[in-house]
Amino acid sequence: MVTMATTPSDRTIVLHLLRGAVPERADKISSLWKQYGHAVEVAASTTGVTMNADDQRIQFDTKTIDFFWLLGFSAWRAIEVYSPALVVATSSGVPLDQALSIDTERGHYEFDFKQRIGIAHTLITAEQTSDISWPLDVPAPTADRESLGDVQHKAAFDLVALGLAFALLHEFRHVMFCADKSAPTTLPEEEIACDTYARDFMTSGAAAYAKDHGHKFAEVQQKRAMGIALAAVIIHAMTPTHAHWGNRQYPPIAERLTAMINGYTLPDGSTFWSFTACLLIALMRGENRPLDIVAHTNREMVHLLLGRLR
Repeated sequence: MVTMATTPSDRTIVLHLLRGAVPERADKISSLWKQYGHAVEVAASTTGVTMNADDQRIQFDTKTIDFFWLLGFSAWRAIEVYSPALVVATSSGVPLDQALSIDTERGHYEFDFKQRIGIAHTLITAEQTSDISWPLDVPAPTADRESLGDVQHKAAFDLVALGLAFALLHEFRHVMFCADKSAPTTLPEEEIACDTYARDFMTSGAAAYAKDHGHKFAEVQQKRAMGIALAAVIIHAMTPTHAHWGNRQYPPIAERLTAMINGYTLPDGSTFWSFTACLLIALMRGENRPLDIVAHTNREMVHLLLGRLR
């Protein structure tokens, strides 16, 4: 008897992504997946961003997944662009904008970085991914991590996968709110509640996972937190500019970023703080915001940058 190989459904593929991103909660997410019985719909790609949910389904298009990938891989390069100035600023106490101005090597790196981010942004207004010029040194989206020979690409892959898991968990909380008829009274409150749920789901079991698998808790928490920070800047890019200050549908974007990034107990020397500071510097440089900030640690820099976003 010949058995035919079956292609997993989109719903199963998303479930496997979530189980892989938060393995210690695999049984819980499978149970919730079964309980709510929602569909996963891959819509036809079109202009804008497609990622939403109601009581019966989570919907996205492949172009939005490509956007997570392209912006995630591009934003990963923020470390090489801004970390030298960040080190000077925090170690010497000079304002961040002054440290940036004296970093003579930054110019061409930042020009290249902004070009990459710009290409990623054009994907939002494009009808489909093939309409843009994909950067030659960014690999095409793949589910096969091991096919990426470059260590930097594998690191970016891991963070993009965690960031996408965060976004899908956020949408799943919308499904639960709709199905249970338990949503907060306003849409902005619901958005923050979905962010909080996704963050807690991804981080609350990290200590148990680390203990069971012989990892250091700080390393597990650091990687999860970095993935969520990457999700924060991707969500910032996906949010219409007119909604950045908040409206009936969205909370102020700075409030969402703070809910996603703030409050971790990671030590001052954690890579999370330097990575997140570089992401926020890139975001604020892209908006031409003043950066006359004095901070003596990367953690302090992140808090001050978040405060400036408000």
